[in-house]
Amino acid sequence: MPKKKGTGFDGRIWPNLLDFNVNIDSQLTSKANFVFGASTLVLVFILNRLMSGEFSVQSIPLVILLIGSFFASLFSIMVILPKIRFFSKKERIEEDIFYYKNILKFYSRKKYVNYLKDLPTDGRRVGKAYANQIYSLSTTILPFKFKMLKISGWVLVISIFFSVVSYMLTNIFM
Repeated sequence: MPKKKGTGFDGRIWPNLLDFNVNIDSQLTSKANFVFGASTLVLVFILNRLMSGEFSVQSIPLVILLIGSFFASLFSIMVILPKIRFFSKKERIEEDIFYYKNILKFYSRKKYVNYLKDLPTDGRRVGKAYANQIYSLSTTILPFKFKMLKISGWVLVISIFFSVVSYMLTNIFM
């Protein structure tokens, strides 16, 4: 029996592509939560330490770590709360009907429900809706979150490194 040739794209891959991107988004948020928690704990510990003693040359490593922890927590919170996106100039595409700002363009729940009611029967519109959602995640949200998480992690690591180096230098020369 001869094999059947493909009849074309049937759209079954759309949910898998969207799930893949949503999972990446969830992983980034979880990692950012960890970095935020760690940097905030370090920040609170150092603030407590600096407030309880007087400032001296030996406090410089703590100040370096304080500044690094502050910026690491700031950048990681931008991954967790993407509405604080003053570093990103990109906007999502208007045709993304699942994005909350585009849903609000329908002015009422009834109009939005009517728009979505016949969506499952129209394969072309379903494909377009999935494609727009995936495209928005892949081009706007995920790159921004990757960038902020990367900056956050590196700021924390670099501040720890410079804090350790300055601690060693202050102990050698004092």
